[in-house]
Amino acid sequence: MKMKTLSLTLSVLFAVTMAVVAAPTIKQTVANINADAAKPDGPAKVVQSISKTTGVPAATLESQKASTGLTYGDIFAAHSIAKASGKKFAEIVALKKKGQTWDQIAEANGVDIGGKKTTTATNQAPAKPSPTPPQKSLSQEQRDRYK
Repeated sequence: MKMKTLSLTLSVLFAVTMAVVAAPTIKQTVANINADAAKPDGPAKVVQSISKTTGVPAATLESQKASTGLTYGDIFAAHSIAKASGKKFAEIVALKKKGQTWDQIAEANGVDIGGKKTTTATNQAPAKPSPTPPQKSLSQEQRDRYK
């Protein structure tokens, strides 16, 4: 009886641990950013965080939010996918405006959930070497942001 209880307890503990450790999806990341933006002083903090993560000036982010009608989370996702795929922000936003989900856009541009370039993308030119050090993946950035 004690062995069954111990086994069941360990199974439940393992399942809970795996659920907590699982990487956030793009949809979850966007929702987390939008929830942070809804807090008092949230928009300013979120814009600064996105700016630091993406390297895009805060004023540019605010302008893009106003002109596109996207949320802060959407702005972050668009910049992250654009950066990882080597595409322009406007190209990624155009895909979103056509009704594609962030997962579809990421997959179509060869970007996995972690924000890294995948090898399954078709008709993609090879990435040019960058003189800058490697950037953090989307999931790494989110883990750092939401500690």
